[in-house]
Amino acid sequence: MNLNLMDIFRMEYDFCWNTETWFLPLESALEGLNSTDASWQPPGEGNTIWQIVNHLNYYNAVLVRQINDKTPQEKTSTNKATFGDIGKPADSKWKEILAVNTFGEIPDPRESEKWKAAVAETHLIFGDLRKSLAQMNDSELGDELIGVLARQILHNVYHIGQIVFIRKQQGSWPKER
Repeated sequence: MNLNLMDIFRMEYDFCWNTETWFLPLESALEGLNSTDASWQPPGEGNTIWQIVNHLNYYNAVLVRQINDKTPQEKTSTNKATFGDIGKPADSKWKEILAVNTFGEIPDPRESEKWKAAVAETHLIFGDLRKSLAQMNDSELGDELIGVLARQILHNVYHIGQIVFIRKQQGSWPKER
């Protein structure tokens, strides 16, 4: 199989969303979760699953906007440039994005319709992300976007792991899967 960079990004986002491999995708991690369990705060005052979903929705929606921004970007010419310094945000616009409280307040466990709306928004955003990635090819990738895509994949997987861990802590994770 001869995959290009966009093929790999698309495959990794499918793994993050709904293609189960050796780690769970977000869709599976949220399956069967109700508003009471989604709003449960783990010991140590950590974020709730609902807050994590809000956070992922925010950053994945930002990613969709960045992908669909057709402003010309700097093209990469070597693998070193492509995978060199992808650890920090590229410019000052990130300061504004990072300043937002993307997790929000601890939600009310009785607000089941709001929880359903948050999950529906997750489905919508990942659908938009999948469509946006499907329309891209390697020639449209600039240094900044490659870094953003790579970081966001890791960001999604990190928080999916948190969701599963929180569900196991609270006892809402299925005994057999």
